[in-house]
Amino acid sequence: MTTINDTSIQSLFDYAKQGVLNPGKDFPVYPAVYVTFVEQFADSHPPGTANGSSDLVTYTNGRLKLSADKKMLSGELKVWRNIHDAGSPAIFDMPARPEDAFQKVEDQVTVAITVSDTGVVTYQRKLKGVPIGGMPPATLNASYDHGLMVQKAQGSVRNLSFTLGSIAGVLA
Repeated sequence: MTTINDTSIQSLFDYAKQGVLNPGKDFPVYPAVYVTFVEQFADSHPPGTANGSSDLVTYTNGRLKLSADKKMLSGELKVWRNIHDAGSPAIFDMPARPEDAFQKVEDQVTVAITVSDTGVVTYQRKLKGVPIGGMPPATLNASYDHGLMVQKAQGSVRNLSFTLGSIAGVLA
């Protein structure tokens, strides 16, 4: 993780707007902004949970791309959620799986995340690229502080965390 003066959302954009990080090298390295979006629902429970012993937790993680006008960072990322089952011991070369593990919800379920340079963050669940239930994007009601945004509501918590890194090759 790269550390810079990370006191405002603008620091993410300043980092993303940099050019090649290693000029003159054979393989260019570009700045990249990564996001992790976590939702925890105290009133919902993952499949297999007995007596509501676990909260439902979903997360997405991936790279946000800078828009052409350099005012938005956005990405559409796969959704993972916790499951609760008996787990499994290590077998041959496969590691053990704990009772409360994460799995992809489904390849076709994603969350679109958009961050504006003014600090407005929206998120939208999609199925096969279409907003679920036809709902518009929701706005995260949180402020940015050193790479983290947290929204607390009755029965749920949503947070975004940002990591500054790099990506080699041609940006797509």
